[in-house]
Amino acid sequence: MMMKFPLALALLAASLAAGETGVVIQRPNELDWKVSGSLPAGMATHEYHLIYEDKTTRGVQTLVRFSKGYALPAHSHTHDEVILVLKGKIALEAGGGSSILGQGAYALIPGGTTHALRNAGWGPCEFLASFAGPVDFKELPRIK
Repeated sequence: MMMKFPLALALLAASLAAGETGVVIQRPNELDWKVSGSLPAGMATHEYHLIYEDKTTRGVQTLVRFSKGYALPAHSHTHDEVILVLKGKIALEAGGGSSILGQGAYALIPGGTTHALRNAGWGPCEFLASFAGPVDFKELPRIK
């Protein structure tokens, strides 16, 4: 299975940003997908693979996978978030509007902006999420 160009580019950028002497390559079948532990109980049904964390800013680049029908309710982050869609479609609600982002599309969501994400495709979707600082989730509803 061949790696998609945006994913290869993202991995190369992460390696160079880390100041490493060599290029880091990881193939899709080698990714270590985990369920997020940072979301309230009952919401952690999507998966992520951490690509890179900056030791100074604690900003991260991570791959995220939503199953069909998965939705992340309205929330915000302290720091800017960039989303680059690698597979499938993501519905992004922010600023009173809604946009469908397909493969290759990206969005810059400024820190403090309330937004919601939903898998808008017929199957799973994957995207690269990059945060300018530590990842936090504000305004998420509490699930019991």
